[in-house]
Amino acid sequence: MDIFVNILVFLHLAALVFGMGSGFALSRLGPYYGQVGEDAKLKLFVLGRRYSKTANMALAVLWITGLLTVWLKYGGVAGLSGWFWAKMILVVILSASIGMGSAAYRKFVGGDVGASSRAAMAGRINLVAGLGVILCAVFAFA
Repeated sequence: MDIFVNILVFLHLAALVFGMGSGFALSRLGPYYGQVGEDAKLKLFVLGRRYSKTANMALAVLWITGLLTVWLKYGGVAGLSGWFWAKMILVVILSASIGMGSAAYRKFVGGDVGASSRAAMAGRINLVAGLGVILCAVFAFA
């Protein structure tokens, strides 16, 4: 069982890297949309969709592996500290923000220029919440 849990933790950390990396890459694409021609914009939109799908898949893997790890390694949440609950609150905020950012990005691609500011705000929330999740995880599980 220990090997399985270790593999789950590995997958959890790998998903964290892919999710945060994709989110960061998406935040760097935004400023270029207004500076390039239509052909390049279409290529940026394709790249943005790929990063968005990667980030959403990583989020799903994080939820699944996180819940399985807590259940298998700790027997549930009963004995976990306040740091764990702070982490979970930030995970929920992060998940909601990713959803809002994805929705704003889809609207932006569809022509709603005002949605870019909502996507940018979601990106900033993601950064702060993501770092908070990591900090709380260190104190909860180290």
